[in-house]
Amino acid sequence: MKCVIIDDEPLAIRVLSQHIKKTKGLELVKSFENAFEALYYIQTKATDLIFLDIQMPGVNGLQFIKILKYPPKIIITSAYKEYALEALETGVIDYLLKPIAYDRFLDAVSKAMQQEPAITNARVIEKESEDSFVFVKEKAHYVKVAERDMLFLHGDRNYCVLQLVDRKIILTGNLAYYSSRLSREKFRRIHKSYLVLLSRIEKYNAESVWINNFEIPIGRTYKQSLMSYLEKKRL
Repeated sequence: MKCVIIDDEPLAIRVLSQHIKKTKGLELVKSFENAFEALYYIQTKATDLIFLDIQMPGVNGLQFIKILKYPPKIIITSAYKEYALEALETGVIDYLLKPIAYDRFLDAVSKAMQQEPAITNARVIEKESEDSFVFVKEKAHYVKVAERDMLFLHGDRNYCVLQLVDRKIILTGNLAYYSSRLSREKFRRIHKSYLVLLSRIEKYNAESVWINNFEIPIGRTYKQSLMSYLEKKRL
């Protein structure tokens, strides 16, 4: 698990760093003495576990948790036991009182390891951005096209027609190029002249698939691969 320490006490950071270093399965990727400094990193970088102090200048630990829409797993590290109930109500893994002994640290980490990976801000951003849109050249400009608006590409030698829900765009380049650039998990070549968005297939038989009332032939070379995929989706 990729770990981040947020604590305004250098000694506390040093102790936690040593605990993390000798614990298999943990990797310290960053430490911060200020929650503001940590905010952007946590929101945009893959982080599995935060060791978070409560009493810090500016934003305290409990406020920091509320700022994050999708916080990673969090273990509180504090010198004050009076915040324990409030902290545990936010869903943190554990509440460690300073000075933190290694056996108590290990107990808290074991709880974190047993839980499913958290859906973090960084993972949500990554999921929303990865392959969700592309820029394609249309006349003199590159225009943004959402993946959900694509239906298929029809190739003809050195150009392709990108068929969208409401219009089409003529693209330079052959179908092999676009097939290599788009995710194979989502797009599949089903004919020498067609690359389709798999989730758009509405019905099929042994010879064709239908997407938004377009009938698209299945090429003999690609038939086995496509049918294998479609059969996994059948009840």
